[in-house]
Amino acid sequence: MLKDLHRMAVFERVVEAGSFSQAALALGLGKSVVSAHVAALEKSLGVTLLIRSTRSLSLTDEGRAFYDRCHQMLEIARAAREDLAQDEHPRGTIRLTCSHNLAVTFLIRMLAEFHERHPQVVVDMVLEDALVNMIEQGFDLAIRVGVLSDTRMHAVPLGETSLVLCASRDWLRRHPPVNRPEDLNEANWISISVLPHPDRIHLIHRDGRQQSLRFRAAARTSSALAAREFVREGIGISVLPDYSVRDDFATGTLVRLLPEWREPTMRPVSVVYPRATQMPGRTRLLIDFLKTAFAAQWPRSLAARD
Repeated sequence: MLKDLHRMAVFERVVEAGSFSQAALALGLGKSVVSAHVAALEKSLGVTLLIRSTRSLSLTDEGRAFYDRCHQMLEIARAAREDLAQDEHPRGTIRLTCSHNLAVTFLIRMLAEFHERHPQVVVDMVLEDALVNMIEQGFDLAIRVGVLSDTRMHAVPLGETSLVLCASRDWLRRHPPVNRPEDLNEANWISISVLPHPDRIHLIHRDGRQQSLRFRAAARTSSALAAREFVREGIGISVLPDYSVRDDFATGTLVRLLPEWREPTMRPVSVVYPRATQMPGRTRLLIDFLKTAFAAQWPRSLAARD
């Protein structure tokens, strides 16, 4: 078994390098030695792993499945060594994806603090409002708003948020007073396409009454951050995440419409990662940091106080 483990590592390197000669250079072995290791592994397994030609190598179906296992094994081994080496001085790159709004309004401040503590850890952050396939695109972590539906992922709760209906003071000056949901029937709407129902909202009153409104879009965007800028410019009204407009409400740049009515869904904010991944120490360190930072800094939802 020990010999086979060594041969599995050689086989993984051959597949990664794309040739026996390149793998031999990377491993510091002779090409014939590398070839002999792979041949011995195939004999031990009783299957052909690689189809060899004078110009290229290609994996058989069995070889492709076996390579995945070998790669996982070596990733676990690399992560174990890395964890021991990084106990005192974590380093390396963490690939993270997050929405524009959450990143710009809130998360970047936290990551700046994390960088001060761990300057050798690089956070490679990709901003994307639509959900991405973390495994296919190689992300270590995602910060997501909403209920997790992918069973391949694990979510660590960080906080919760709600959507609030808002407008600019300039918009309010140019339109009749808004006292009832019906007063918004003719309002220009800033539609956020990544929401489940971009052009309508469902509201619930403090006394339990409910009402749904459908709007005509004056502008559409996939980004809640862009929608906030449209609302600030007075183009129309929209529902925006409460964390992203709290400062606007405090300064009076934006006004919350119909505060006695609220959008009823509370949305969890979570840090998400693939269940099957062997997590490096630096990634666990960032998760623990975010849990502490969110507990201390994340604002309570406006809806929770209504």
